[in-house]
Amino acid sequence: MKKERYRISESEFFTIEGSSQREGGLPIPEPVFDMLAEFSREKKMPDPKGINSYILYPEGEGKERILRAGGYVGTIVLKDGTQFEILPKFKAKDKNGKEISQKRIFLNMLSSMKSVPIDEHNLNTRAAENLNIFETFILSFINEVQGIVLNGIKQAYTPYENNENFLKGKVIYAKHATKNFAHKDKFYVMYDVFTINRPENRLIKSTLKYLHDVTSSARSRNRIDNLVANFDGVDYSTNYAQDFSACILDRSMTGYINALKWAEIFLLGKHITVTKGRDVSYAVVFPTRQLFDSYTVYKLGRMLDNQRFKAEIQKKSYPMLNQAMHRASAQALAVMTLRETGMRVVFDAKWQELSGADENFGIRDSDIMDIYDLLNLYHSDSVCYIYPLTREMAEDAREIAFKNEDGVIGRVVFVDIGDMEGSLSRILEHIFGQKIKI
Repeated sequence: MKKERYRISESEFFTIEGSSQREGGLPIPEPVFDMLAEFSREKKMPDPKGINSYILYPEGEGKERILRAGGYVGTIVLKDGTQFEILPKFKAKDKNGKEISQKRIFLNMLSSMKSVPIDEHNLNTRAAENLNIFETFILSFINEVQGIVLNGIKQAYTPYENNENFLKGKVIYAKHATKNFAHKDKFYVMYDVFTINRPENRLIKSTLKYLHDVTSSARSRNRIDNLVANFDGVDYSTNYAQDFSACILDRSMTGYINALKWAEIFLLGKHITVTKGRDVSYAVVFPTRQLFDSYTVYKLGRMLDNQRFKAEIQKKSYPMLNQAMHRASAQALAVMTLRETGMRVVFDAKWQELSGADENFGIRDSDIMDIYDLLNLYHSDSVCYIYPLTREMAEDAREIAFKNEDGVIGRVVFVDIGDMEGSLSRILEHIFGQKIKI
């Protein structure tokens, strides 16, 4: 029986089916709601100020309870197969005026993250649009392993020791004396064997086994079965960390690099948040501001002329499940210097919807105060905050600027997430007075 799949975007919410009077929410059965609520309570995302945020914020009491999405996007799958997908809240159109789906916006931003070894071929498919994001990751890993199998599974010389009837390699005298005290015809030896049972292949086989158990796609499961058959003679890893540290990725192993990055994500939960719970088979979530930051930096990097600009990308920290964050001062996304004049500007991206009806357009007071900290921290001339463009702010075309006696110290600009490169080129041209080629 096919299980239900529920999809909402940020700021939308789940309600209890048949009872809640809250309008605008997506109703789900109460037992399912309770399982999702329990998981959300367990999985906290502490921020630098020590305040816990949640994948889904609980609000209300009794039958009027809701679970509101806010700040995180991704997939949660219950052990009974029920799926929940949270997508970015902003909508956009491409250069031709065609509306881009929220799932496509998510995938486009995801493709810019260095920690996710997924290529555009795996993202620009109908399957990526239809599958939840974790299943898309599984499909990407399967494709990487398929390439390894087609190009030939790599073998290596690996130390092997055993009590043999022949003398070969090096005698391990301590073990030989213990085991062969009464067997003068045997030798406890160690020698190298040329085998596919190397750490890299053990990790890949172990990842295939893990994904076989969690995938909800029958097609992916069948492909995994076919791939595992090619790893006959390879053991399952018994110590993931040890095998990862023993991996050798020289020029002959370039075809393994992305597959092993996926294995780190699936087996060790590194780089991105992959977790599970009592009633949850798996959950993959991303702070949306991290995705937007990554996407902005990626697009900036594609258009910058290094002869004219010096770009310094700053390393920012983001919430991880149940992991405390270091308390940090104001953080920026990038610092750009025009070599010709020495003009230095700090850039930061803000995944927030601004409105002309709000005081200061809804710009947070803390962000306004951070302008002064960023100016001093990076010894810059000004600060530029980049926000996603909304229909309301597109109609209100005024420039938002913060000034002191020396002039403009801070700007608020907007990018169309359907045409990031075009938007960013216009912003850079306006700030630096230099034509930017896309």
